[in-house]
Amino acid sequence: MYAGHAALSLLAKAKRPRVPLALLVPVAFAPDWIEWVLAGFGHRDQALSHSLVSIGIGATLVALVYGASRREWGDALAVWLTYASHWGADFFTGLKPTWPGGPTVGLYLYSNPVVDAALEFTVIALSWLAYRASLPTVARRRAINWLMPMGLVAMHVAFLVATSPVLRP
Repeated sequence: MYAGHAALSLLAKAKRPRVPLALLVPVAFAPDWIEWVLAGFGHRDQALSHSLVSIGIGATLVALVYGASRREWGDALAVWLTYASHWGADFFTGLKPTWPGGPTVGLYLYSNPVVDAALEFTVIALSWLAYRASLPTVARRRAINWLMPMGLVAMHVAFLVATSPVLRP
């Protein structure tokens, strides 16, 4: 999942409005960023960034730091869930390690760009609708609010074109 991670941040923001979206989005993408940084140093083992163990450790660390700094443990749980949602979302679209030395599992919908796009766009739409419903009535009516889901859809289309052998020119 790619744009869907950002969309799930919107869902968390809808449920816990005090948590900054500027924190939730990076938290949702953290395992990918950890993978890219490690790859830059020559470490290409996804178990270090995407296994259930690494997701649990990363989610717990960011949630503890957030909870300790804000003293809002319900919000810290939302941060934890946003980080942890990465593995579940990636299960649908990719193949991810369970634990170091354990099996790699997933539905690998990336192999079918149409089904992958349908799933991602559904996650984007539902998350955005939940986020939009959490806004004050006046803010919900602003035309600019449509930029967010349109931007996420565009982001995912660009991702598909860049990564799918079926769609690449």
